[in-house]
Amino acid sequence: MRIGVMLRALDEKQGIGIYSQNLLDHLLPMDRKNEYVLFYSNPKFLGRYQQYDHVSEKLVQASNKAIWDQVKIPLESSHAGIDLIFHTKFTVPFFTNRKTVMTVHGATWFVHPEVYGKLDVRYIRAIMPLYCKKATAILSNSDRTTEDFIQIVGVNPNKIRTIHFAADDRFKPYQDMAALHQVSMKYRLPDRYILSVIRYEPQKNFKNLIKAFHIAHAQVGCKLVVVGRECERYRAEYRLDELGLAQDVQFLGWVEQPELPALYTRSQFLFFPSLYETFGIPVCESMACGRPVVVSNTGALSEIAGDAGIIVDPRNPEQMAAALLALWTDPALYAAKAEAAQRRAKEFSWTKCAQETLAALESLG
Repeated sequence: MRIGVMLRALDEKQGIGIYSQNLLDHLLPMDRKNEYVLFYSNPKFLGRYQQYDHVSEKLVQASNKAIWDQVKIPLESSHAGIDLIFHTKFTVPFFTNRKTVMTVHGATWFVHPEVYGKLDVRYIRAIMPLYCKKATAILSNSDRTTEDFIQIVGVNPNKIRTIHFAADDRFKPYQDMAALHQVSMKYRLPDRYILSVIRYEPQKNFKNLIKAFHIAHAQVGCKLVVVGRECERYRAEYRLDELGLAQDVQFLGWVEQPELPALYTRSQFLFFPSLYETFGIPVCESMACGRPVVVSNTGALSEIAGDAGIIVDPRNPEQMAAALLALWTDPALYAAKAEAAQRRAKEFSWTKCAQETLAALESLG
């Protein structure tokens, strides 16, 4: 089978980009039977997989995403003799007679429309059912996402399957003490801290996150380190200086993947109380580094964390604070959750994701 892979999301630094890169990095060396044509929108990726003789790479450029998806990709797929078009993001070409597969990363526009602009919500709610109808098969990142697409979008349950994502292979308990020290010095990390890996976005629930931390901080003087794109905007927005938290909450902004395992390893645990996550790669990253998690009972986070986490109501700061205090002050509880984290992390891997994705694609051949 000749598989065309749409990769305009390959250079996204967060969830979908991480998924696209890790999936390909594990899928291509695993599957030598099928042929792959990789369609890039960014020329910087040309040559990334040139070592594989069953892979060819093609730069496809267009004036916008719609033209790229709906015009250029069908034309290029026809020229390349593609049997199946696979997109690692939410869309498939409408005007093609080839089989199509897409990965969906959550139904947030349907579940929490308030975090998006009204026009965006109207557009997605109109177009997403059409993509789902056109796609031959749909891959989903969690059971929560699968259920949402079945119940809200009306997808046929036989058409969609869950394939969990994972943490990058580099995430593991850090053993290089010199590197740990170097990262600690670079970011001036406290000796002991709670870690939150969140970008600046309403659904990340920073309002209640900081309320919960403030309650816990008043009792035990704990410290918080926040990592993520534009996260430093939270400091002024929530007036942390006025709350007396200026010295005990650090915002590191965007941190590249190679340094993140050290930040997880140096932390006590991850605090990730989003209103709605459709998977939550930071949860896998934390568990892979042997660190337990405090996560929401909404979305897919409890599905991913299992017994490695304390599950909380993201709208209840007092309950969230109690969870923070429990993991901060109870050594026995902490040890049990840390052990569970390492055990739970083994259930998620990019190798497993690639194997299940390959099985899904080949079932259509």
